[in-house]
Amino acid sequence: MIKELLLVVSIIDGDTIKVLDHDQTQLRVRLASIDAPERKQPFGRKASMMLADFVGNRKVDLNCPTKDRYNRWICTVYLDDIDINKLMVLGGGAWVYRRYYSGTSYLVAEEEAKREKRGLWGTSEYGIMPPWEWRQRNK
Repeated sequence: MIKELLLVVSIIDGDTIKVLDHDQTQLRVRLASIDAPERKQPFGRKASMMLADFVGNRKVDLNCPTKDRYNRWICTVYLDDIDINKLMVLGGGAWVYRRYYSGTSYLVAEEEAKREKRGLWGTSEYGIMPPWEWRQRNK
């Protein structure tokens, strides 16, 4: 499913947004192939603010091939042809979610963010824990 120019009405966290569709229905959207820190995790609030800076209250295009078990659309989000999912990784706001990503460009972006110590990569080693590990430890 491809949806064009939908208004972002809410930032849930660093990898989840709500958009308003053409019927004025709110859709919950999970950014595909990335995983941002959880809200209570170190850098979680900053990742949410980063995503808000990129797309908050803006119209975006979505490429959404599927839904997840929580009934969220899994999408690549575009703002003026800019891949926001990749931009979150490049800015150090999210990890590449290797379990669900098979390409290379996001991995290259993550390596650049690490090398340049952007975002979460500039925090202490204590704070750098992938969200999937953090969720397991904090069940």
